[in-house]
Amino acid sequence: MNAAASTRSTPGFEATFRSEWRKIRALRSTPIGIVLILLVSVGVGVFMTVIGDSSAIADAQAENGYSVIFYSSGLVTWAFAYLAATFVASEFQGLGESTFPATARRGRVLSAKLVLVAAGGLVVGLLASVMTVAATQGVLAARGFEPLDLTDPGLLRAVVLLFGASMAVQGLLAACFAVLVRSAVAAVVVTGVISLLPVSLAAFLGEWYSASVPRWLPGAAVESLAGVAAPGSYGYLDWPLASVCVIAWVAALCAAATLRLSRTDIR
Repeated sequence: MNAAASTRSTPGFEATFRSEWRKIRALRSTPIGIVLILLVSVGVGVFMTVIGDSSAIADAQAENGYSVIFYSSGLVTWAFAYLAATFVASEFQGLGESTFPATARRGRVLSAKLVLVAAGGLVVGLLASVMTVAATQGVLAARGFEPLDLTDPGLLRAVVLLFGASMAVQGLLAACFAVLVRSAVAAVVVTGVISLLPVSLAAFLGEWYSASVPRWLPGAAVESLAGVAAPGSYGYLDWPLASVCVIAWVAALCAAATLRLSRTDIR
């Protein structure tokens, strides 16, 4: 009877999700970090168009329509990844001593956290992208230069997917690594090494490596999904393959994090 009552009182996913939602809102770093991400994204774009040579920027935009919009994409993506890793790593700094006795199924806690990270990345990324487009194109138009065609399907695809998908994917990977290494900083470093080091090595490891490896990294796959990778380049994948690549990276890291969390202590 006691066992049955205990089973009935175990929080379900909905209750766990609500608990993690309250937790992420209570972390002071979360709202501050999100506001800073939005400000930096818009600020970098506006700074480049206001302080820089507007004519040169307009020419660069004419050649590569997304260059001005996405100057800050790497910076804000890694800032969000750090927020995601911090949200998960906080459980290993003492918070888990309350969390996991209340919700014994640790995988359920991790799942709720990862859903919040993915949703947060998509929403914050979309906001940052839209705000940056409005700011940069408004400045260029005010200075008499031709802005981007906001009805262009390629631009819409890039605006909707690049920032948001990058933040969601890198945030998920960093969150999973935070479980594996028990540190937010180390998790972001490991995620960055995996995403950036193989690309940096391409210049030294020959044609086969350059043509075979970098395109399968999560960042490159997201760029292909967003339509900003040039077809035929070393970083390009057709969108079905890019989708499979992203899903495989996320699934593998989520499985490893779940296994690690369920089989070891929380220290």
